[in-house]
Amino acid sequence: MTYDEFLELFKQKAESELSYDPALMEFYPEGCTSDDPKVLEWIIDANKKFTGEDSPWLKKDFMLLKDKGGNEAAIVQRIAIRDVYLDAEKNGFDAAFEAVRKSREEILRANIDRDVLNKRGSGSYDEIREQLIIRPLNYGLHIDDLRGRVYRRIGDIALVLYQLISDAGHDLISSKIAREEVKRWGMDTEKVIDDALANTARIFPASTYSYRTGKEIDILKTEFTKQEISLGGGMRIVTTFKTTNGAAALFYPGVAEKLMKVMGGKFWAVFMNINDIMIFDVGDPMAKNFAEMASDGGGQGEMLSGRIYLCSEKGITPA
Repeated sequence: MTYDEFLELFKQKAESELSYDPALMEFYPEGCTSDDPKVLEWIIDANKKFTGEDSPWLKKDFMLLKDKGGNEAAIVQRIAIRDVYLDAEKNGFDAAFEAVRKSREEILRANIDRDVLNKRGSGSYDEIREQLIIRPLNYGLHIDDLRGRVYRRIGDIALVLYQLISDAGHDLISSKIAREEVKRWGMDTEKVIDDALANTARIFPASTYSYRTGKEIDILKTEFTKQEISLGGGMRIVTTFKTTNGAAALFYPGVAEKLMKVMGGKFWAVFMNINDIMIFDVGDPMAKNFAEMASDGGGQGEMLSGRIYLCSEKGITPA
């Protein structure tokens, strides 16, 4: 592949996979400079970052990419494009492009972090409310980390209040909220936790699995039967569509009630880890086996509880 062919393919992939605007893609060849103070600033900065030289003339070929829209807040990525070309010749185009993708994710995360910090520091509940989520943790394992934090305890499970910072794939980045922050907002703690549960349900919708169709089911939006979600031995899984943070799903508004309707009344739940829950008919001996497995860390994820929980009209309580 020639350099020119590579540049065209790169532009196409940058648009289709990274949402960069072709109209805003700019190629700057090695040796160029600019009378525009803003352009000159990034040229000098790029030279320092990529070559260690403080020069107003570019020391490498660069491609400047911007998000569609091109406003001041858009993501801007500077690519030492000939270096990417040489990488593609050596390791293949996909491997070289993956490095560009990861660099973009770092830029996105930095931008998100700045926005998050601004909202966190504003002291306004309205500013931060939609970023609040609940993450479940084992109370005993995290008791020291929970001092001064906001949480609701059910048995050995703590439903902990967090600010969501970034949610890229399964990479969930969040930060615990302190009680003092809630006081500064002038909010009731229980009201904030309820709001955060509603947010979590929106961001990570509760799901179960249909063994008839082989597809995930949105628990709150779909009608389904007990038989449809039953695996051999009477096991049924509850999580979220991303799996991440799935154990919070049972505490979402309306989820336990919907599952009681499907199960024909109260049921048992075993939290295999912070991501997955198994539900059983009350009295099913398999539940004890799974609780022991969860207690021993047999699930794929951080241990949450080794107990069986009863879901009934009175709520979710240790059995």
